Formats: sequence, C-alpha cells, structure tokens
Amino acid sequence: MSDSEKGAAINHREEADMTPKQGVEVDTVHQDEAMKVLGAYAGDEAWTEAEEKKLRRKIDWKLMPVLCATYGLQYYDKAMLSQAALFGLREDLGLLTGDRYSMSAAIFYLGFIIGAYPAMILAQRYPIERVASGIVTLWGICLILTVVCKDYKTLYTQRFFLGLLESGISPMFMMIVGSFYKKNEQAMRMGIWYSCTGYVSIISPIINYGFGQINGGVSSWRYMYYFSGALTIVWGIILVFVLPPDPVRAKGFSERERYILVARLKTNNSGVRNTHLKVAQIWELLLDPKFWTVFSIAFLSMIANAPISTFVPIIIHGFGFSTLNSLLLMMPCGAYAGTLQLLFPYLAYKFKNNRSYLVFIAQMGTVLAALLLWLLPLSATGALLFAVYILPSVGGGYAVLMGHQIANTAGYTKRSVASSGLYIGYCLGNFVGPLCFKKGDAPRFEPGFIVVVVTSIIAGLLALVYRGLCMWSNSKRDKSGTTEGFDHAYEDDLTDKKRPNNIEIEGEDVGENNPEPPDATEIDFDDNVIDPGMGDTPAPVQATPIHVAFNIPSAERAPDAAVNHPTKSSTSPTEGAGRSHAGDVDTGFLQIYGPENQLEAEQQELVANLELRNPASDPRQQELQQSFSETYFEYCYPWCPVLDPDTLDSELARSPMLANALALAASHIQPPLIPHQGPAAYYEKARMMFYMDEEPDILTSLKAVSLFYWWAPRSPSTAHRHASWWWTSVIIRHAQQMNIHREPKQESVASSALHLSLRRRLWWTVFARERLTSLCQSKPCIISPEDMTIQEVQPSDFPSDPVSQKKGRIFKYWVRLAGIMGRVSKALSKSVDSSPETATFPTELRQELVAWVQSLPPDLQLPIGSSRTEGFDRDVHQLHLPYLTTIIVMHLQRTTPDLPQALPPAILAASCIARILRDILSRGNARFLMAITCWYCGTAFIALLQASRIKQFSQEAEEGLDILDQAVGQLQQMWASANVIRQGFERLRALPRSMMHAGKGRAAGSNGSGDAPSNDFDWKLLFPFVTRSTSRIADCLLADDEFGTTATALPSPENAVFHEDLLNRYHDLLEPFVDYNFDFSNINLDIL
Repeated sequence: MSDSEKGAAINHREEADMTPKQGVEVDTVHQDEAMKVLGAYAGDEAWTEAEEKKLRRKIDWKLMPVLCATYGLQYYDKAMLSQAALFGLREDLGLLTGDRYSMSAAIFYLGFIIGAYPAMILAQRYPIERVASGIVTLWGICLILTVVCKDYKTLYTQRFFLGLLESGISPMFMMIVGSFYKKNEQAMRMGIWYSCTGYVSIISPIINYGFGQINGGVSSWRYMYYFSGALTIVWGIILVFVLPPDPVRAKGFSERERYILVARLKTNNSGVRNTHLKVAQIWELLLDPKFWTVFSIAFLSMIANAPISTFVPIIIHGFGFSTLNSLLLMMPCGAYAGTLQLLFPYLAYKFKNNRSYLVFIAQMGTVLAALLLWLLPLSATGALLFAVYILPSVGGGYAVLMGHQIANTAGYTKRSVASSGLYIGYCLGNFVGPLCFKKGDAPRFEPGFIVVVVTSIIAGLLALVYRGLCMWSNSKRDKSGTTEGFDHAYEDDLTDKKRPNNIEIEGEDVGENNPEPPDATEIDFDDNVIDPGMGDTPAPVQATPIHVAFNIPSAERAPDAAVNHPTKSSTSPTEGAGRSHAGDVDTGFLQIYGPENQLEAEQQELVANLELRNPASDPRQQELQQSFSETYFEYCYPWCPVLDPDTLDSELARSPMLANALALAASHIQPPLIPHQGPAAYYEKARMMFYMDEEPDILTSLKAVSLFYWWAPRSPSTAHRHASWWWTSVIIRHAQQMNIHREPKQESVASSALHLSLRRRLWWTVFARERLTSLCQSKPCIISPEDMTIQEVQPSDFPSDPVSQKKGRIFKYWVRLAGIMGRVSKALSKSVDSSPETATFPTELRQELVAWVQSLPPDLQLPIGSSRTEGFDRDVHQLHLPYLTTIIVMHLQRTTPDLPQALPPAILAASCIARILRDILSRGNARFLMAITCWYCGTAFIALLQASRIKQFSQEAEEGLDILDQAVGQLQQMWASANVIRQGFERLRALPRSMMHAGKGRAAGSNGSGDAPSNDFDWKLLFPFVTRSTSRIADCLLADDEFGTTATALPSPENAVFHEDLLNRYHDLLEPFVDYNFDFSNINLDIL
C-alpha cells in the first residue's frame, strides 16, 4: 500500500479520533450479524475444547434431525414417480408413448435449475427458517396436486413446479451447515443429511407396498401422493418452529454458548450471515476454473442418477419380478446408498488429503455397475441385482463433493452462489440422464448405460484434475511468499481469491480435532492448531475480538507480504535482484559483509530458536500478558517507551493488534516456558491486522508497529516488507500525516485526546531509529529537522519511579546520539564524490560527540575504567554501543576505494565494544540485544582484525574477535542479519598471516586520504570512560599521558605495505574484502 493510499485511510479517521471513544465500535461489514454478537459479548473470550465439544453435540441434536427429516421428505417426494410408475401412473397419464415418462422425470430438474437462485436470494434477504418452511409447505401442496393431473401435459407442469419449489432446500441446507460448523466438521454433517436420500429408499418401498395393496375407487398411486403430500405440508408448518436458522438467531443457546458458536467459526473465513449481495463475488466465481471443474463433475456424475431415481424399479421389474416384489427389492439399494453417503464423508473427515480420491472411487463403483448392467445377460439375475445395488455409488462421491466445494470457497455471496451452482450441475445431469433411457431400449437400456459408463469415467478423472488445480493454486500462493493464513474473510467477507494465503484443501482443515501435522500443499492452515498430546488439560481456545476497520477499498486492503523471495546463492558480489544497498553511500561495512543473497534460503528465513510446546495460547492470556509486559518494561522500554504501565492492561484488552505486537517483542527477547504461539505467529497476526486496518485507533496502531522492531526474519540487505527500515518509514509517514512531529497547541492537545507525552515518545523513538538506520544501513535520512517542532522528551513524560526515570534519561540521550549519527551519515553522503586528497570530515561532528559523552550524568557513564566492570548496567552498556560504532565509522579510511582501514580511535572504540559485549555475555543472556547490534559487531570486527596484526595488540585483539564471534553466534538465534555478519567473520579470519609482508609505506600524516584526525583535535576526548587500566590496547594507545608522546600526531593506517603485490597475488581471495596491511612504525610497534 502506498503512503498516499494509506494516508487516505488515516485522514478520514483522524476527525473521528479527536474525541474520546464511547464504548466499542464494531464493524458489521455490510450487516454481517456475527460481528454484532462478538462485539456485544463482555464475558471471558476463551473456551476449552470440552466446552466446544459439548456445544457441537448440542448443535448436532438440534440441527441434524431437522435436516435429515426434511431432506428425506424431499427425496421421497421427488422419487415418488419411479414407484408410482409401477402402479398405473404411466397408463393413467399416457406416459407409455415415446419418451414421455423420461421427460416427466427430466422436467422436474428444469424447474430445479430455475428455482435455485431465487430461493437463495430469498434465503439471504429473509429469515432462512421462514423461507424453508414456506417452500416445504408449498411443495407439499404442489405434490398433492399430482392426483388431479389428467394427462402427461398437466403432469409436466406439476413436475416442473415441484422441482422449482424443491430446488432451494439443498443449497439452503449447505448454507446452514456452513454457518454452524467449522470446515473440518462440515463434510460429515452434509453426509448425514444427504444419506437420507438412500435411507428413505428403505422406508418408502414399505409404505408404498402398503398403498399398493389398496383396491379402492382410485389408482394406488394416488394414495401414495395423498399421503406424501399431506405429510410434507404438516412438516413444512412445523419447520418454522424447529429449524435453527443460524448461530446468531438460533434458540436454546446461552449468551456464552452463542458467543462460542459464532467465534469458533472465524477459522472458516466465510462469515455467518450477510444480507448484502456482492456482484463482484459472483463474477469472481464465474471466472474460477475450480468452480467449473466441480460443476462438470456434478453434471456428469448425476447422469447416472437417472436410472437410480427414476428407472431402478422398472429395471428390477424387467428382470422378471412382480410389481410389489420390485418395490421390496429396492430396499438393499437404498441401504447401500445411504451407508456409502455416510461412509465417504466420514473417510474424508478421518483421513487427510483424500477427498478427490473418494470422488474418483465412487465414480468407478458406478462405472462397474453400469458395465455389468450393460454387458450381462438377463439370465444373470443375481449379478444384475448386485449391479443395481452398487449403482448408487456415485451418491457417496457427491456427498463428499458438496463439502469439498463449500470448504474451498470464502465470501458469503460467493459461497451462496457456488452452492447453488453446484446444484445446477446436479440438476442438469439429472435432466439429461432420464432422456438417455428411452422406452424402446427397455428392459436392458444398453445405450443409457453406455452413456453412464463414459460420463462416470470422465467425472472421476475430473476429480483428479480438481485436486491438481488445488495443489497448483496452493503452490502459487507459496511462491508468492504467503505462508500463513489470516482470518479476515470472516470479518470482511473476503473471498478465497481476495485472500492470497487461503490454502485449498484436499483433505480436511487442520483444526482442534486434528492433531496430526498438515500437508502444506493441500491443507488450509488454522492459526490455533492445538496438539492434544502436549498436556493433560486442554489449552483454552481464544477468539480475537473484532474492531472497526478503516473504510478503504478492498483492493487496497491486502498488500503483498514481501517484495523479495529467496534466491539461489550467488557467486558474484554484485549480483542479486532485490538488494537494497545498490547506490547507497558505504562506510566500508558493506564491502566486508556483502549482500544477504549469498546465503542459503533457509538462513534468510530465520525463526526464533524457540521450542514451542503448544502454539494455541493467546497473547492476552493472563500469565502470558503479565510476562510479556514485564519483559517489555525491563528490556524494551529504554529504546521504545511508547507504552504506559498505568494504561497497558486496558489497551491490551481492547486492541488485539497491540497485544500481538507486545507478544512478538517480548516472546522474541525472553520466550516464556509455558505454551505460546511464538514471535513469528504473533508478528504475522499483528502485521495483517495493521494492513487490514483492524485497529480503529491509529495511534495504538503505530505503537504496535513500533514493537515490530524486535522481529526481523530476513536481513536488511534485501528489500522486503519485514525490515525495520520498512516499518520505520511506515511509522514516519503516518506520524507526519497526523502531525505528531510538530508540537501541538495546548487547546488542540486536549481536544484530540492524543497525549502530548505519548506523541513525544513515539516520534523520538522513530526518529532515533531512522537516524541509526541511515548510518548503519547507508540509507538516506527521511526526516527533515527543519520540519520538526516537537519538543524533546521531559522527565514528566515518564513514570515518576526512579527506575523509569533512569530509563527515560537513557532514552533522551540515545535520541540525542542518534541525531549526531544522522548528521554523520549526511556528512558521509556529501563527501562520497569528493576525491581522497580533498575530502575532509567536519570537525564539529567530533566535537558534538565529545559534548554528548561528557554531558552524560554519572549514572549513565560507561563503567569500564578498570579491568573489572563495577556496577554493570545493561542499558548503559547498550547506550554506548552506537556511540563507539560512530567513532569507528568516522575513523575508517581507505587505501583504495574498496579497502577500508581503521585509525587508532577506531581500534580503541572497537576494543571497548568487545569489552561491553564480554560483560553482557558473561552474565548469560544476550537475547535482549537488538538487531542493530549485528552492525555494531561487524564494524568493530574490521578494526580489531587490523589490530590483531600488531604485536602489542594481537592477544587482546584476538580475544576481542572471539568475543565478537560469540556475540554474533548468540545473535544468530535472533536475527537474520547475524548470518551475513557471521559469514563475513569466517572469511576474514581465514585470511593467512603470510599475506602480510614487512616493509615501510608512505609516511603518515602528510595528507591522509579519507579522514585522518587533524592535529588540533585530541581524539582522547572521545573516551572519558577509558583509562590505561581498561585494556592493553588502551594502555598502549594512551601511553602519551605518561611518556609525553603526541597522540594527535599518531600516523594513520594509510601505509599500504606491498599493496600492489598483495592485490596481484590475492585479488580473487580478497575481492571485495579488506587489505589490513599498515605500519605503526612511529610508535615502534612490531608488525607480526
């Protein structure tokens, strides 16, 4: 999302944010009623697996009997024609002529096609239980009117309208199941009510057998219709009272049960009920090849349904059985069909990644049956009956196919239309099927069964094609860099296409009941996967409250997850698309450590080295929240004081984004030992909440984004939207649009409800980071000091307790130092085109550093004046790392454009950095070190490696290099940047000492290239905390205090000993690394 686009979203919210919010505002997303339930619930938002299981059973007992009874009646009514045909209906209505009987069966599905969409529109706009009740009652009336039909024409009319009225029930039932059950629960429930098409065929022959015995004044088939029509009318009236419409309005649930009922469906990414018809979702569906594949499977497979629903009694009668016995012989067929329609959905639920295979197997069962009925002689009665009984195998596959389609479709309108579209394919197949069975082909119906064989084979193959399309779609998403799902289709009614990380499922979704690891190519990931084997007590399942979203176009709401993708290792130091340093001003650091794309892809995608025993815990769980808050105030507050201890708990309760951002930073620094999701999951959730504008308070959103500083899965040397530079620029642009960088008028502060203290702390946090990054990553300074009017932080901006006040002082001096570093960066940028002979570095910047370090209060001074550190302070030590690194950068120069070398101040500063890191490592914890510490280590390494070539420095320099190496090893567990630094360390330390030759270069001090200290500047002033007791390097370099040598006249390391020979002999090895040959002969140091 561009800054201008994001700005549009912010500007229209800024006015609303000027006054304090009254209550919680809920985004209903075009009247999605589930959002109202979630927003209104004030109880405990966590629930246990036992609670959910109990609630699921309650739903089953309330819903399944109603759906089964209704769907059984529907099939009983529409299939009545095939049984009534044995008792005079064909003779009474003139259906024995031509294909009239086949057409009377087919025309039912013509009405079915036409009526599906109007029924679904009614169901979406009006209460679904009333629509269903009205439809069932009307079709009961229509059914009972069959008895008044006088000929085939009136029967055609009656059958058309019967299909028109019955058409909406199946899609509505699919919608109801999708609204009550999670994805991994739907297939089994659909199979339960769909199986009634088979099991009703066990009961209906017995009932009609009884009516067939009646010898009254009218034909037996009329009694059948009287009974079924009356039964349907009565049930239709009852239905309005017993059908649970949706989780929001279903009766018999407590407030907590209703909340769980609604909240648990967030994993479906589809919404519960939305009364807004979205045309864009319909067009999206029509352009989706997966929809047309499923449509084709439904159409082709249902051609086989013609002999099952319309001709089976006639076919069995053709084997030589009596009329009444033909009815009874249908019962095993119904039992097989119903059992298969239950078994296949159960297998889809129980075993993963098998849905398409089950559809294929079902089609092959029907192929076998059709082949037997086509090829066997009539004398093989037993085999023919067996073939009739397994002919309904297709029904088991279709039961799986229904759940398959709906589970892979998100967006309420799209899902509604897809459900109806599936049934249109179903109807077209049932319309075409009877027309393939002609009266003249009886009793074998060979041409009809040939058609069934061919269409069933094609349908089975298309099921495998659909599987391939799903896998291709998932692979495409994986290659785009999207690895984790997000739940916002539920709130925002987004479709599966609008959610680039939606994973098409072949098996079931991974959910609370599925502990086995998912197959990433075919399974829809759920953020809250629970492993029931990781503890005796089920971990609570946590739902995230929904907050209002900014009104921005949907096209702006889902930016790409990243700009770069892992690439193969490159052997060229200048190779690599996506590198972010091309054309940047380099201080010598980048030539040493190189770009990230020289590493293996696995190293780039660094995940914190945490052992997560159960990733289902919510960051606002009481124990975790307390732990995360303590970790933040202990380790993060001096560098990011954007959260207030007095208001933090209420802010976390209100803002899921802030809760996840805090959890990200704290769990990365100090991972709890109790189950938690881990920083990667917390980051992804908070990041997507930001991009989806789920946090209504933009200031809270910026506070959360500022905590992303503690998560960097990739090195900053490639361009991507996870880098600290990216997030820093995001905060800056938003803050500038809100005028946070300017001191507001006093009356404006009160009316805007933006606390001045927070504005200061937030702005100066991002300012310091931007200045640090501009120097360490060679980035341009974004913020213009002339445009800032906001005041420096004051003691009153921090809590009054001594600890917080000290952390506040550290923050203030850190910001001041960052300002100096920014000016250093600008000076380097201005001098990049200057020749070595004329380039000079502004002396006032050195004076600014001296003024800064000398202005530090006593409790913030670095306590390394002796060989042992007295009064170690973690934050004070960290405060001096950027200061010392700036000294190194200012005192690096090059003998050639690519070979940086360090002056004595840089060497002393590097030894102090090693001392600081040694103090930190010796205390057993380095996880609090920020990612930028990698740069501090890398810069110090350059200077210490040069010092290791000097005899008097070598031992301590080597020890310092070891400390830096150990520190980077610890940082590798946290930061991808450390991989780049560690690789540079290994290559530099591998350079052989034999490459150094004795000799004498050009005298120093005459006209040093780069930035040799001028003779009128005493560089020792940069090190008021250093004494000769600090280290052997300090002892040697500060010896002038005792022996009267002139420290300001120390030679620069410009002397290139045998430089040309070195480059000629070792060019391939060194490029693009550093030549460390220099001569300190003026102070009589022996070269090793």
